[in-house]
Amino acid sequence: MKRPLITVGITCHAEGDWLLECWESLLAQTDDRWQAVLVMDGTQHAPTIEIFESLEHPRLRKERSSENRGPYPTRNRAFELTDTPYHFYLDGDDKLPHDVLARVYRVIEARPDAGVIYGDYQLFGGYAGMWRYPEHIDPEAFLVSQPIPGGSVYRKSLWEQLGGFAPELARGNADYDFHIGVLEARAPTLHLGGILMHYRVGHTHKVSSGYALRYNETHEIIVARHPRYFADPVRRERFLAQGEKRAALANRAAGNHQRAAELARAAMRRGLWHDRALWPLALPRPFRRRGS
Repeated sequence: MKRPLITVGITCHAEGDWLLECWESLLAQTDDRWQAVLVMDGTQHAPTIEIFESLEHPRLRKERSSENRGPYPTRNRAFELTDTPYHFYLDGDDKLPHDVLARVYRVIEARPDAGVIYGDYQLFGGYAGMWRYPEHIDPEAFLVSQPIPGGSVYRKSLWEQLGGFAPELARGNADYDFHIGVLEARAPTLHLGGILMHYRVGHTHKVSSGYALRYNETHEIIVARHPRYFADPVRRERFLAQGEKRAALANRAAGNHQRAAELARAAMRRGLWHDRALWPLALPRPFRRRGS
C-alpha cells in the first residue's frame, strides 16, 4: 500500500454505540489508503468509554483527554496527531459513505494544490434530508450562512498556516471562523461532487447547546479576528445583524423572551428591520398575537 495521504480524525464525547458505527464506516471504505486518529473529549459516559477502549487497529492512534475541552480544541488535537498531508474530520456519531475516500483521492490527484475538499451532507437520525453546498463559493455567502461544512477534508499545512480552530470559539462557530480564514488565504476550495458524509441529526451531545444563545458574541469575535474581510462596514453590520438574529431565535426557543426581544431589536437596528421573523420577537409581549 502506498503511504496514505489522508488521516481520518474522529472526535467523540458521548456517542455510545454510534461511535462503533462511525468506526465501521471507515473500515468499510473501498480505498484503504488511510490512517486514523480517535480523540475523546473528557467524559464520564461509560458506553462511549467502553467502545473507545475496545477499538484497535494498526493504523489507529488514540488519545483521551481527562477534562472536557469542547469540540474544537478536541478537533485541534486530532489535527496535531496527524502526520499525513490531509485531515478529514468527523464527529463520532457520523458515518462515511463507503466510497468517499476513493472519491477524495481522485480530487487530490486532479488538484494536488487543494486546500479544502467538501461535499454535501446526507442527514439521518432524527430526520432524513440533505444539506447541499454550493460548488462555487461566493464570498458574500459567509455573511448569512456557512457555505462550507465544518466536517471536510483539509490540507494540514493550511490548518497550521491559519493557526487551527480559534480557542475563543471552543464551543461553537470555530469552523465558520476558520473558513473565512481559508477565504482570506485564497486556498483552493473544491466540491467533491456528491455526498461527503452521513451526518446524524438529533444528537443533543453533538455540540454545546449554550453557544446558540450567544451567536451574537461569536459573530463579534469572528469580526475582530478578520478585519480584512470585514473592512467594509456594510458587510460587517450585516454579519453582526445575522448573529443577533440567530441568537434571538435561539433565546426565544429557550424561553428567554426578554433577551430574544433585545437581540431582535438590535438586529433590526443594524438593518434587518424588514425581517418578518424578528418582528414578533421585537414587539412587547402584550402586543403579540396569541401563541406567538
